[in-house]
Amino acid sequence: MTFEDVEMQPVISSQIESVGFDPETNKGYVRFLARGRGTTSLYEYEGCTQEEATAIITAPSVGIAFGQIWKGTKIYRKIS
Repeated sequence: MTFEDVEMQPVISSQIESVGFDPETNKGYVRFLARGRGTTSLYEYEGCTQEEATAIITAPSVGIAFGQIWKGTKIYRKIS
């Protein structure tokens, strides 16, 4: 499975458009909203779990949950 095949779940957030998870590779994906650039940014995070992805997607504040669970704790790379 490649990141193009990962189902991204839309979320309600001022900074994040959608979140996805690939159970085959344990990678999480976050697509950030465009901020004046006209294009979104997609990032891949290593060593994630389905539970973490679900916690981020269902959190009252997606941004805060993302910041506590994946941001700064996982190796990441910008995909697009």
